[in-house]
Amino acid sequence: MARRPSLCHNPMSQPLSDFRWRLAPVLLACLSMPVGLHAETLAQAMDQAVQVDGQLQASEHQVSAAQAALAAAQGQALPSFAVDGLYNHWSQAPAVQATVPMLGTLQMPVMEVNGGVYRAGVSVPLYTSGALSSNAQAAEATVGAARSASERSRQDLRLQVAEAYINVLRARSLLDLADSGVQTLASHLTDVKAYLDKGLVARGDLLAAQAASDNARQDRIRAQTALQIAESAYNRLLGRPLAQPVVIDEIAVNPAELATLDTGRTRAEVTALIRQTEALRAQSDAARAQGGPQVLLSAGFNQMDNRYLAKEGLWNVAVGLHWSLFDGGVYSSQADALAAKADAVAAQRADAETQIALQQRADRLRVDEAAARIDAAQSAVAQADENLRVARDRYQSGVGTNTEVLDAETLRLKSHNNLSNARHDHALAVQRLKRDYDAL
Repeated sequence: MARRPSLCHNPMSQPLSDFRWRLAPVLLACLSMPVGLHAETLAQAMDQAVQVDGQLQASEHQVSAAQAALAAAQGQALPSFAVDGLYNHWSQAPAVQATVPMLGTLQMPVMEVNGGVYRAGVSVPLYTSGALSSNAQAAEATVGAARSASERSRQDLRLQVAEAYINVLRARSLLDLADSGVQTLASHLTDVKAYLDKGLVARGDLLAAQAASDNARQDRIRAQTALQIAESAYNRLLGRPLAQPVVIDEIAVNPAELATLDTGRTRAEVTALIRQTEALRAQSDAARAQGGPQVLLSAGFNQMDNRYLAKEGLWNVAVGLHWSLFDGGVYSSQADALAAKADAVAAQRADAETQIALQQRADRLRVDEAAARIDAAQSAVAQADENLRVARDRYQSGVGTNTEVLDAETLRLKSHNNLSNARHDHALAVQRLKRDYDAL
């Protein structure tokens, strides 16, 4: 077969032209960026999301609420000082009635028609059968559970940001690959048209090359849309306008980070379940203690506006006892219900621990898998690039076919796509493994 004449627009023979084409999107992106805008790191993105996320703010408010409840529970054991007042009007002055021999029935008023009663006093619980201390323990455990839940929300949010960040990087890589596919097939289509004009190839080559070029443009459109969606999802997490330009850095994975993970650390989810169990058991003890003896000490000054009294202001000290000897089983039933809830949460904790252990093992295996895929994909990319160069050279020399070129380009795109996915899967697996140990 006669050698086809070489065409000056062959991109494989014009590396400088190909480099300029690849550089053009980067330059356009840089020109479209606001002046002074710097690439955002993953750590910066996570910190920004933490400041604006509504769910995380809600969990922090839950911590504040639990702390206030703890202060209230602890305050119940302290002395309380209160001032009371009552102003009363009777329909007639209260009086005592007595029958006196020789004098008949006599009435003597003991209170005025109008009068006030005032009291300032202090009261303190002396003994509550452990109810107050149990309430305080329950409130303290609830604070711990709220803090652990807040930490879990923080870790989950940071992982969401990492996933969105890596999704943007992945989408950009796939768009760059789609761009290169459009350029390569457009260049090949130009070659085929030129050869067809010279009568060196069949019309079928042109139709196949045109279809491949059109498909490449469709792939690029889909990749562009996927990138816009990924950037919008990223902006939403950071509380920014969805259409705001995204400028981020590639993630540099440091293997030393995984070596320093605290494998003995208890996950926030498990800690929250532990604290919830403690809170429920303490609440159960407090409910049971309500049926025991309750002793209260009170003292104060009482002022009564009553001119019939010899002394209107009086001091008093009192000790009160309340003991519910029979309540129909209310307190014990309430305590049993809370204890059963505590057992249920404890069972959830045991299940959560096994799920977390499985998750940690699976993510560590995914890290190793992705690292191995990177090595294999890099070798495949080098071979696929060389295969495309050889196929195009053979086609231009008249010894190869159009199908060989199209197949070689398909293989090149697949190899580069595999490498991109392996790299970003590895970065994502590392972030998920760090999340497994609350290390984000």
